[in-house]
Amino acid sequence: MRLYLKKRTPAQIEFGILYGSIAFLVLMAAWFMPHFAYLPSCTFKGLTGIPCPTCGATRCLVHLSHGGVVAAIALNPLVAVSFIAAILYLLYSLVMLAADAPRVQVTLTEHEKNTVRGAVLGLVLINWTYLICNL
Repeated sequence: MRLYLKKRTPAQIEFGILYGSIAFLVLMAAWFMPHFAYLPSCTFKGLTGIPCPTCGATRCLVHLSHGGVVAAIALNPLVAVSFIAAILYLLYSLVMLAADAPRVQVTLTEHEKNTVRGAVLGLVLINWTYLICNL
C-alpha cells in the first residue's frame, strides 16, 4: 500500500462528494420516513425465517437520521458504520475542495485489493451472523 498526497485536477470527479451526497440525501429521506409500523417487512425473512444481510437497514437509517447512533448500530452495524463513514468522507472532501488542498490517495497492489475484497466479504458475513443472532 502506498499513501501519497495528490493535487486535484480540474476534470477530476470528486467521488467523496458524489457518494457522500448520496448518503446524505438518503439520510434526509429517512428523516421524513413515516412511522416504523408502515415500513415494509423483509420478504427474505418472511420466506426463510432468517434475516437477510440488509435486514434492519431502513430502520437503521431512520434512527441514524434522527441522531440515534447507538440504536442504528444495534439494528445493522455495517450499514450504520458505512453511512457514518460516507458522511465523514463527504465532509473531508468538501474541506479539501474548499481549501484547494492536496488529498490523500491510496494505491494498492493486486494482492492488497484481493485482501480488501476478502475483508469486505468477511465483514458482510460477520454482520449477517450478528443479524441472525439478534433479530
